[in-house]
Parts: sequence; C-alpha cells; structure tokens
Amino acid sequence: MSINDVYRIAGIDEGRTGGLARVRALRTQLMDQYDHVLFLHAGDFLHPSFISKQDNGTAMIQTLNMMDGLADVFDEQMVVTWGNHEFDKGGMKHVPLMNQLLDQSEFVWLGSNINWKPGSLSSARMRNQLLLQFGDIKVGIFSHTTGMAHPEYIDSFGDYPATARQFVPQLRSQGADLVIGLTHQWLQDDLAMMKLPDEHRPDMIFGGHEHYVQTEQVDGHWVLKADADAASAIVAEVVFSEAGFSVTPAVVELGAAFPEDPPTAQLIQQLVRQTDRSYCQQRQLPDDCLYQTLGMTQTQLIAEETEIRRFETNLGNVLADLVMTTFASCQADVVLLNSGSIRLNQNIPAGASITVKHLEEMFPYPSDLRLIEFDSGLFQSILNHSISSWTANGHWLQIAGFAYIHNPVEQTASHVHLKKHDSTTLPDTIRAVVPYYLIAEGGDQDGYTMLNESMQQACSSNGTELKQLMSDYLPLLPNGLNARRDFRICNTSRDDCM
Repeated sequence: MSINDVYRIAGIDEGRTGGLARVRALRTQLMDQYDHVLFLHAGDFLHPSFISKQDNGTAMIQTLNMMDGLADVFDEQMVVTWGNHEFDKGGMKHVPLMNQLLDQSEFVWLGSNINWKPGSLSSARMRNQLLLQFGDIKVGIFSHTTGMAHPEYIDSFGDYPATARQFVPQLRSQGADLVIGLTHQWLQDDLAMMKLPDEHRPDMIFGGHEHYVQTEQVDGHWVLKADADAASAIVAEVVFSEAGFSVTPAVVELGAAFPEDPPTAQLIQQLVRQTDRSYCQQRQLPDDCLYQTLGMTQTQLIAEETEIRRFETNLGNVLADLVMTTFASCQADVVLLNSGSIRLNQNIPAGASITVKHLEEMFPYPSDLRLIEFDSGLFQSILNHSISSWTANGHWLQIAGFAYIHNPVEQTASHVHLKKHDSTTLPDTIRAVVPYYLIAEGGDQDGYTMLNESMQQACSSNGTELKQLMSDYLPLLPNGLNARRDFRICNTSRDDCM
C-alpha cells in the first residue's frame, strides 16, 4: 500500500476525509487479509502545513511512527522517500534538526539519487537501496526524488535514467524477485523511467508529487499515485507464480465512511490540541484563538487542490482581486498567484464561518507580494507555463486584471485580454503583482525562471502579506463573502466560455 503528499495528520474537510488514522486502519485491514504487507510513502510530509510550521515536522513523525500500531518499535516494512518539501528547512543550520527528525523516525528513509554533503545528514534510518524478504520472495526498492528543491546539505541529485540504470540491475543481482521504484517526481518522468530498457526499468512505480490519483501503465508496468492528504491510498496486490507475478492495483477512498484507527485518532487529537494551544499561548491569546471567526461565506469557497490548481475558482478570484485593489495605486496591470501557495486543500461550505485557522492552513508559507515590471513579450511564456503539465500542479495561476481562453486539449492559452487597457493588444510592458517566491532567485520559483528580482518596482504595498489582506477584509463584510467566478479563465473542456 502507498500514500503520498500527506501534509495533515488529521486529514481534510474537518477530519472527515483522509488523515493518518484512516491510513493506519487500512493497513490493519490488509494485514488481517494478507501475510505480507509493504507500506510505502512517496514523499512530502514534513512540510508545509500549519502544524509543521509550529513544530518543524515532529507531530508528523510521531504519527507516522504509529502506522504499525506500536510506539518505540522500528517498522522494517515501512519505507518512505524524500519529497521536495522535506527540504523546506534547507540551510546547513537545519542539519541538526533534520538529523533529530531522522533519528526519531521508526521507518526507513530511501534516498537513492541524493548525494549528501559530507558531515550533513546522517542516520541509521537512511539507505540508498533496500532488499526485503517476504516469505520466499525478495523485494528490492530504490527511490528517486526531484531536484527542484536543492538544500545546502545536498551536493547533487542523480537523474532518473542514471538512478534506474544503477539500482535496478544491482537489486536484481542481489536476488530481487520484484523491483519497486519509490519516486517523488513528475508523472512524465515516471512514465519515461518505465520506457527504459527492460534491464533498467523497475517492475512498478509508486509515486508522489502530483496531488491526485494516477494509475498509468507502460507496456504492462504500473505507475501508481494516490490523492494528497491521504484522501485515498493505493493498494496493489502482487501475486507470484512459477510464470512470474501479476499486479492488481486499486484506489481505496479514505472518506468519512472509512473507519479510523482509534489509538491513532486519539494521538492525532492530542497533537492537534497541543499545537493549537501552543500557537495561542505564544501570542498571549486564549487557547481557542484559532477558532475565532473572521467572517462567513455566502457561497461555497473552492480551495480543493484538483480545482484550484487547474481552474479559475471563486476563492482564487477573491484573493487576486484583493491584491489588485491593494496595488492599484502602483498602477498594477495584473495579479499572478501560484495556486501552490494556497494550501487549504478543502472547500469551505456556504454559510460556514471562516476562522483564523482556515487562513493559517491556507497560507503556511510567507505570502508576501511584490510589484514587478516585465516586457510584454514574456507574458505568453508565463501563461504557457501556468497551463503546462495540467495535472493539478502548484504553478497554475489564479489571476486578476486579465482574461484568457484555456484549451487543455490543444494546450494553449489564447485570446489574452487586459482589462485595464481594454484590449487584446498588450502594452510594451506589464506591471504584475506576484508572490515573492516566484521571483526569488536561488529557489525553483515554481518554474517561473523567466522572472527575477531585478524586475521589482518601487511600491508602498510591496511586502504585503496575502494572509493579512484576507484577515483584514473578512470582518468588513457584515453579510459575508459573496465569492463568484466571472470566467476570467475560460476553460474549453468545461464549456464555460461566456
């Protein structure tokens, strides 16, 4: 069984969907059914989330340690790999913290393609390959992690062809009957790995990085990924015979109807209460400060990731329009917000209160904004990147100040119309407001490497936090937030062009 991209120990939708207590219950069910159950996590769990912002990932490690139902016992059949968000604490100053988290882990960390700097991360929990015995069967596992986040304590990341060429034959020579690739990379790289020559490709891949279910085959070999936040898990039954083996994968939905494991749920509740209380006490506020109501919403606010990372949503519009208003005095033309910075991953029902905790979970990263100016010739390449790899990726932009038509089939962003200029003819330069992350050189910039810090323009609103804008705005709405789509992004696959 495999999960990936799990940022919340308690799940989403106020705990009604996903969460690690349901993952533990699923593992228990499988262990009652099968003699041998291998549990994999394909990366991204230490960061970012509200709780990890408070404790640097300690609660996540404590909860993952309970996935075998036993505290203080090493779990030989639980294997994780590194995701890019494991490196959010990426400075050399963070090495002691990272080593502490590793030593607290009661499971194996695989980093097959990671070349660590000498004297940095070092733990008995870390391996570059693994060979496990299940009865008469030997299972070999190697990993591959995207190099999009490059912390100071890593020298380099090997690419996926070289990693597969090294470890697949090596594991087979050690007697592996089944070789698994545990990856955290884009789907296209997983599929390309499966197209390598037979002697170099794994038998199956359990992956992460995208945040929604994917079950793909290449020449009969499965590439499998689950939903983020354990809204689902992948279960793949592997049956061996004299002729070889067969694989039958299934997606198991971990919704409200799926039971939670009581001891794990109890631990999670305890950890959440502790973190909430600590947050409030640090600010000398009442213990329930996170549940203070800032406002309410008349309409359902769409923040679930398969929506806000692929389509215009009413929440995206509200946020982008707030930014446009704030930067209007600096002659901003457009607003570009990468949806990966809006991390609530659940919808807020119509009529519901919007609390401090909603905003803290929505913006676990700094959300400071900058005004930039660039040649309008870059605008199309920015939009082309926004719609690229259109599979709920965080570089998808929520926008204000312009409209365009998105054709996912033809992979085009066309008919760009700037509202301020009331024209499809672009001015010579465009003044845009973006999160600082998109121009911060030295990081991955969500792929917007055509932008840079030298484009910054003087503006009194520079440095404004998007979280603070929303926090200040909600109490000004006595009748609540009435968020709507206005079809600024017309998606031809939804037939919603006005």
